[in-house]
Amino acid sequence: MTQPDLSVVIPSYQHAEMLDLTLGALARQSHSAFEVLVMDDDSTDGTAEVCARHAEVLDLHLHVSKAEMKSPSRARDEGARLARGSVIAFLDCGIVVPSGYVAAHLRFHRDRTGQVGVGMCHGHSPETEQGSEWADLLGVLSVDDSGSAITSRPGMADVRYELPDLTGLRMPWVWAWSGNISMPKDAYLASGGFDTSRSYGYEDSDLAYRMHLRGNAFTFVEDGWGIHYPHPRKPAEELEAASFAGWWKTYTSYRSLALEIERFSKRNETPGESELRHLNCMERLHTYLGELGEACAKRGPLPERALPAADERSLLIGGSVGNAEAFTYTTLLSSRVESTGDLWPCAGVIVPLPDDSLDVVVVSEVWKWLSAPQGADRVDMFDMMIADLRRVATRAVFLDAPDGVSPAGTWSVSLAMLHQACSRAGLSYEVVR
Repeated sequence: MTQPDLSVVIPSYQHAEMLDLTLGALARQSHSAFEVLVMDDDSTDGTAEVCARHAEVLDLHLHVSKAEMKSPSRARDEGARLARGSVIAFLDCGIVVPSGYVAAHLRFHRDRTGQVGVGMCHGHSPETEQGSEWADLLGVLSVDDSGSAITSRPGMADVRYELPDLTGLRMPWVWAWSGNISMPKDAYLASGGFDTSRSYGYEDSDLAYRMHLRGNAFTFVEDGWGIHYPHPRKPAEELEAASFAGWWKTYTSYRSLALEIERFSKRNETPGESELRHLNCMERLHTYLGELGEACAKRGPLPERALPAADERSLLIGGSVGNAEAFTYTTLLSSRVESTGDLWPCAGVIVPLPDDSLDVVVVSEVWKWLSAPQGADRVDMFDMMIADLRRVATRAVFLDAPDGVSPAGTWSVSLAMLHQACSRAGLSYEVVR
């Protein structure tokens, strides 16, 4: 059997019509040395018949799972491990690609060893319902010919179309969505692959984050785009709940500044808003909080009055390694250290613990620099932190020493604002100078 250059892995469940469109586009590729693995979760809608028809043209293999949980993560992972190509491309049902798609992804991986190739999905938005424009256009033009609409009608483009080169970003993994993405098989396996314990929600970001931690770079694949054919999607509330649950699982595992920043920025998005604004917010926060963490690391010993009792479950937010000994957990506001059981490289704006799990949270003077207002109808970092402290702790202590954490930042919070926020949240607190 001829070794394929690339393996396309497609998870499928009850999407025979969408799968038919995707396989039809793959059957018209200019580069033919590739295989297709359809990983189906035991569909009953004619998926097998669709695959049989396209197998007459494609090197196509249908694998049916009888697992009780329908999981695109498990399906993609099983497909990746069965893949014979040295490059894996993950493609979703309903993504139709131009004839040069496979060639473009192979060319990308020939020129960029070890990188993750991010393909556009024109028409797709994670936050808003897709219109019928692409379906109308594809009714009269081929996929190849319809690509010109991306420049003439920018509203039809992928919401990431306006973003800069991902290689220069601190958080490039945020934009690596599994609807159209490719990577070397060995890099995929080294990362551990998709988390097969997940059903749906954040599974692609979880994988991308782990690959980022391993040093894999991310870049958009020129000419490796696809078109997201319009089809019904789950309700927005269900999608958001699944995304949050998936993010929470990853965040509580890594407790990282980057994951915290991503969630904070997402909380401040408006559906349909520019992804470039989201990107700029995250990049700015990453820089700012990193500088704030450097100031925290220089803080001297904490006042005796601020230290928890020996039997109290405690968290210090905005501390240093030298401050950590008296606390159960400490946040370091750093992206340069690895999380351990008790030292977390995050800001503490979102506390990665269950409800009512602490007796006391002590917040260094870092609280003074967490305003970052985003608008009257949105939540800033300080308000989010206060809400989470109320969720996890019985009481809080805020430090206000004149020689404490004092960075060059300008996002300041006053004592009056602290009093108001704690009162609104019903948080029992004291200020220690």
